[in-house]
Amino acid sequence: MLLSCGSFEGFFGGIQGQTRSSYLASYRNDWAWYYARGLLENGVTPIIYIPALRESGRHETDAGVAVRFLPLHPSYRLIEQVWVKRLSRLTRWSLYAEERLNTIAFMRPLREAMIADKIDLLYIQEYWSGRFDHLVHRVGVPVVGADHGGLSDRVVKLFKRSAFSRAGLCYGQTEDECRIVHRYGGRPKLQPNGCDVSEFFPDSAAKRGKTVLTVARLTNKQKRTSDLIRAMAELPEEWSLDIVGTGPDKDMLQRLATDLHLAGRVRFHGFLGRSEVRDLLRRCGVYAMPSSNEAVALAVLEAMACGAAVVLSRIRAFEQLVTDGTNGRLVPVGDVKALAAGILDAWAHRERLGEAAVETVRSRYDTRILYSELAESLRQSVLEHHACK
Repeated sequence: MLLSCGSFEGFFGGIQGQTRSSYLASYRNDWAWYYARGLLENGVTPIIYIPALRESGRHETDAGVAVRFLPLHPSYRLIEQVWVKRLSRLTRWSLYAEERLNTIAFMRPLREAMIADKIDLLYIQEYWSGRFDHLVHRVGVPVVGADHGGLSDRVVKLFKRSAFSRAGLCYGQTEDECRIVHRYGGRPKLQPNGCDVSEFFPDSAAKRGKTVLTVARLTNKQKRTSDLIRAMAELPEEWSLDIVGTGPDKDMLQRLATDLHLAGRVRFHGFLGRSEVRDLLRRCGVYAMPSSNEAVALAVLEAMACGAAVVLSRIRAFEQLVTDGTNGRLVPVGDVKALAAGILDAWAHRERLGEAAVETVRSRYDTRILYSELAESLRQSVLEHHACK
């Protein structure tokens, strides 16, 4: 499972505040670890691959899932300093070029690792990336791509038909996403994120109060956590906001809470473990995620499974998950007043919305079913690849 990040140090270190030791020992609140455990339970042995500037080697973990760091060529450090930090986000073409340059920089370690690990299939996070286009033509095993929140618009699609024709499957989070993949010649399979309902479920003894909870990486352009802070100014003073997670925009968000005289009502918890997050999900009055784009977010599924009334932005992935007014509330992206009104309405109907949310997750997003289906489709992709040789 190849993760879609430029480097371990840049994403997990710079954004998530992780070191190699902490990542290997305790970082488990991430789709890759959820999927890896699910595949392991279904007879597939996953290894997580991560490009890295300074780390290397294969490392075993107590989760039974190995992690291998793919050393980037030393020249990439200069590319990162000059290109990535200053130019790569200017246009879709510059971003695409950066993704392919990054991939070239770890191709040799990747090939060596795949031989050493006896890899049968390469699962690549984000098939709309330049990384996917480069790799699908250059490895000798079947390749599948996945949607974990990447956007299909504002990306270079010139080479997608060629790349999709080589790929085994493209796993889409929504039916809409699958239709787009098919339009570009890919073989889509609906494979949304799921939730372990044996771990996340309501606690009838827990008391819910007038607290809004969000669990998110603090990158505000996507997650729009600032909208939640601004919404607090629209709510009565007895309401408070719990923010779980960390990221590069944490200081900005703390300043915003102070500037709006909300510092006493907004709590930043940083990174928390699964059991701590579960406890907060069971006690929050409303769970909110006003993101501008997402996959079927794991944190939202866990909140719904715990019986929380959810308020989400009206985006494609959330529209598949929630019917407004039935099992949650949907509000326009960036509309702070609508977000505040949605929170109040969700609180007023929290029991009905929460019960419907639990049923939604149990009936449609149970990982026991979803990971079994994923494992079987991966095995089938390997068989089809060998049959075509």
